Amino acid sequence: MTDRLLYVALVLSVAGLVLLVFVSHYVEPPYIKVGGLDSGMLEKNVHLKGVVSGVHEFKGGSLLMNLSEDGSTVDVYLPYSVSVGLNKSSVDGSKVDVTGVIQLYQGRLEVVVSKSEDLVIYND
Repeated sequence: MTDRLLYVALVLSVAGLVLLVFVSHYVEPPYIKVGGLDSGMLEKNVHLKGVVSGVHEFKGGSLLMNLSEDGSTVDVYLPYSVSVGLNKSSVDGSKVDVTGVIQLYQGRLEVVVSKSEDLVIYND
């Protein structure tokens, strides 16, 4: 009886993990206005929209964008793996849709984008 119970528990656990993997691809983090970001959201995934109001390229090829929305701004960091295919000069002034993790860098909040599909640029 104990072996049967362990087998059922194992099957249910594996089925639950598989279900979580499939569902995680369809669940998006909540949309937050740039002005609504605060330090209580550290390490949380967020979805932001705004206009790029400045771009700084680092020596290694990573980018730091200033994202503005309704008078508020936040820094968005793109590591080289995300920024490698971007035309840096055409990004400035563009509308963007960003999904990333809120982190603290030198006392300031910034959103770190880890995958290129988490950055959508609209060139109107």
